[in-house]
Amino acid sequence: MVLTNSDYCAEQVKAYDPDRYLLSMFAPEASRDALFALFAFNLEIAKTREVVSETQLGLIRLQWWREAISEIYDSGIALEHEVLMALAGAIEKYDLPQEHFEKLIYAREFDLEDVLPGNIEGLINYADFTTTPLMKLAVKVAGGDDDVEPVQPVSVNYALAGLLRSVPHFARQRRCLLPEDLLKQHGQRMDKLYDLKPADGLPEVVEKVASLTVRGVRCDNRFLRKTQKLSEIYLKQIKGVKNDVFSPKLGAEPHFKVLRLAL
Repeated sequence: MVLTNSDYCAEQVKAYDPDRYLLSMFAPEASRDALFALFAFNLEIAKTREVVSETQLGLIRLQWWREAISEIYDSGIALEHEVLMALAGAIEKYDLPQEHFEKLIYAREFDLEDVLPGNIEGLINYADFTTTPLMKLAVKVAGGDDDVEPVQPVSVNYALAGLLRSVPHFARQRRCLLPEDLLKQHGQRMDKLYDLKPADGLPEVVEKVASLTVRGVRCDNRFLRKTQKLSEIYLKQIKGVKNDVFSPKLGAEPHFKVLRLAL
């Protein structure tokens, strides 16, 4: 069986970004192929650090995506790549702004620097820059007005919840996105974190980061509303293990996640 470009994107998102795949089920059915194209594109640029051996190669890879997106806007032609060809259709159908794609690609250059956010402001900026432009595109595709909906707070909430749950995953890659000043303040040495030996004070860092999220954000768009709700489900799960992001319990799905999301 030969997969269409849309099928390929859907499979990639389902396999590697299952939460956004699930959230797409709450968007109008007619918009899902475009959402999968957006999220598959995000996967491609987000994994850059993991698939290159040095910074310059990562910059070259991101530049390739930047130029490929520009070609779609300049000529309407997509290179022979499943994600780009699916994305070209989404861009044309929903009149998606090029600037959001450019911001997402630029934000991923930070990943190549292998530095921690210096403080809370740096973390919020990272969460914002790597997520809000994508969410603005997704909300537009899902029938919402990204200029009216509270896209930025929902995006930052979603990003922060995901980053907290991913602390062990990033640590295995010898990478961390928690604020450097907070880690030092609470006695977390980076070599110990990368050896999966969290300091006693790490839960306090997690609690502080979780407190930055905004609860109960009111959204009209259903896709955005479910995104906010999923963030709150994950934050509640983290709180339930006393902010111990290394707890094995966080490796399991929150109880009745899909049902709670659907209500």
